[in-house]
Amino acid sequence: MKTVIIGGVAGGLSAASQIKRADRDAEVIVLEKSGDPSYAACGMPYNLFFKDTPVEALYALSLDTIRNGRGIDYRLRHEAVAIDPRRQEVTVVDHEQNREYRERYDFLVYATGNRPAPLPLPGFDDPAVCYFKTLDDTRRVKRLIHDQAPACAILVGAGYTNLEVADVLYNMKIRPVIVEKAPAILPAFAAEIRDKVMEKIAEKGIEFHAGVDVQGKEGATVRTTAGDFDAGLVVVAIGVKPNTGLFAAAGGELGAAGAVKVDQFLQTNLPGVFAAGDCAEHYVRQLGRNSYMPLGPVANKQGRLAGNNIAHRDAMTMFHGIDQTAAFKFFDLTIATTGLNERQLREMGTDFGKIHVDTPTRGSFPGGGTMRTVLLFEKGTGLLLGGQMVGQDVVAKRLDVLAVAVYKQMTVFELAELDLSYAPPYAPVWDPLLIAANQAVKAV
Repeated sequence: MKTVIIGGVAGGLSAASQIKRADRDAEVIVLEKSGDPSYAACGMPYNLFFKDTPVEALYALSLDTIRNGRGIDYRLRHEAVAIDPRRQEVTVVDHEQNREYRERYDFLVYATGNRPAPLPLPGFDDPAVCYFKTLDDTRRVKRLIHDQAPACAILVGAGYTNLEVADVLYNMKIRPVIVEKAPAILPAFAAEIRDKVMEKIAEKGIEFHAGVDVQGKEGATVRTTAGDFDAGLVVVAIGVKPNTGLFAAAGGELGAAGAVKVDQFLQTNLPGVFAAGDCAEHYVRQLGRNSYMPLGPVANKQGRLAGNNIAHRDAMTMFHGIDQTAAFKFFDLTIATTGLNERQLREMGTDFGKIHVDTPTRGSFPGGGTMRTVLLFEKGTGLLLGGQMVGQDVVAKRLDVLAVAVYKQMTVFELAELDLSYAPPYAPVWDPLLIAANQAVKAV
């Protein structure tokens, strides 16, 4: 059995590893067009801070481990340029040897990830403009920061990535200026969560402009409807698009958000072709349908499952989906979410209630902070539909408790009865989750 995998980061390497784990004799070829093996992309903003820590520290595995330890034929700088589903062949360009060849497959895993949404404006092809998607982007930003020491950076877009970048640059004494096209940041979050993030932006004195259109760049000047800004670095992070051009050109069917359409076994409409990761749809349990939420854990899970289903074709396993759980850091705040958000609930016509509470994170013990918890629940039944948090100290792990509650379809009545641990260094006697659940019980 021969499997060719296009894309060698999270989904692709997970698929390859799972196939080899199940069948050591299976032939597995990974085509990775960059010069880097699989890496932890979420760590890229934080690597900027450490001048002497190479970006290669973000590699998930060394090339030697992948090739010799796991027995995977992992080919760097080999770019797939065409798929022929009838012949079951991939046309490949080897950029090292400057040659083109064809690789036949029994099974194919399409794991090409996503690409940054472009900003096709005058001047945005300048070397000082970075999209911060790959390790090469990180290398370029890092060289620019440490070699040229820009005083100011313009961050176009106010999503997870640029908020993390703003945090890092601020702590490197580089003044971030954030411009956002939408009227508000973080549209998937409740207003009560966004308010706390905006308070932190104001507290740090970060210049922020919402409802702004960028018009172009001339030299070091970025022109916008909010005025002109001079900066030695521009980071554009205005969203991503699934990288599906190669698949679509082969007759592949696309689905949610233009991602590769997959069934619950991660099979596509092309025979013998599976898809996984940031290029593919993701099944959302509460919605009961596929959507698109590209995150590292999802890519790894889907890649592993695609590999498992190739290795065990007579006993394939379904991908049971995601609950839209995510978290990120912004200075001393953790911002986290799980389950459905208000926009989705309104679109579904759900009769839901919402509460929010502010609580300390610890008992009578130094070093704690405060946090805000938002719970969304079904009116009448109290079914927990979603939860969001923002605050200092232990927030993400409390959010994980809510993620389990959403997965198990618990009600706020059941959430209020959970036997959560108490000790002053870790929690007040009434944990913030229990306080929030009891408030929700009153509002059901």
